[in-house]
Amino acid sequence: MDNVTNNRKRMIVATRKTLDTFSTVWADFVKFSGYVTTLDAELVIINDKENLLMEIDSGPKKEKERLRGLMVISCMKVSGSGYAFADDTENTLLLEKMDFSKSELLHLVDSEQANKAEMVYNVLHPIATSLVDYNVTALDLTTLKNRVDAYKEFMTAPKNNTDLGAGLRETIHLHVAKCMRLLKKMDKLMNHFEEDNHEFVTVYTKSRVIVDLGHRYRKPICDITGGIKKAGTTTVLGNVSVLIEGDEKHGVVSSADGLYKLDVYQDGDVILVFELEGYVRKEVALLVLKGENLVVNVEMEAVGVNPPPPDE
Repeated sequence: MDNVTNNRKRMIVATRKTLDTFSTVWADFVKFSGYVTTLDAELVIINDKENLLMEIDSGPKKEKERLRGLMVISCMKVSGSGYAFADDTENTLLLEKMDFSKSELLHLVDSEQANKAEMVYNVLHPIATSLVDYNVTALDLTTLKNRVDAYKEFMTAPKNNTDLGAGLRETIHLHVAKCMRLLKKMDKLMNHFEEDNHEFVTVYTKSRVIVDLGHRYRKPICDITGGIKKAGTTTVLGNVSVLIEGDEKHGVVSSADGLYKLDVYQDGDVILVFELEGYVRKEVALLVLKGENLVVNVEMEAVGVNPPPPDE
């Protein structure tokens, strides 16, 4: 999952634990209790999809390690015999090519590992009969070549799990969004507990904070700048709250001259939110791409004021 979804999921789980701790407080509140039950059902779905995603993501990694392991075993077996043969026959050129360790091979990047193993096959295959006394047969060389080819094919072939993994990530994202909507309704109902159960409200409010554990090590991928005015006028609006929905931590407020600059830490489809008391909340859907700064100028309508008629 992406960082934003992970951070939200972590907060949802923390909030659910708080609700469990104070279950006797809200148990008789029918609607609130119903929201909690629905939240539990959504978390079950999210956890199931996460487990499937982990299996899909780990499958190719395990297969890659298996194929690489087999290739390395064959390569070291054959090259070791090639080294001994080269030293006995004082073939310095061949000796140099076969003189490497397993750790040196494994420190190469994927493609270079395969190329190294293939080089060993290409050099030793023509002299296969000379390696019989060194316990290397033509079959050993063929096995090495087949394992190199299998590893290379795996590295270059499209992964069949890509679409399925993307579908699961989207499903998780949607159900996390459902949980966020449920929690927002529960936030509104928390006012019922303020007078008699202030401790519950306090702990619940703290658990609802989304903590980005990776932020201190991250840099913004781009920024969004712009100006804010009152709809249909030239009046600039200062002190407007500007943030990416779900990323309240990095929100900013517009300056006295109605300008703002917002650092963005996530890419993809986002909702840019503008809020100011006395004005209608403004939402702008954006596609954020790493390294591409955006300029978004908006007009906000005063509450209870009809928008100006369109130009004739």
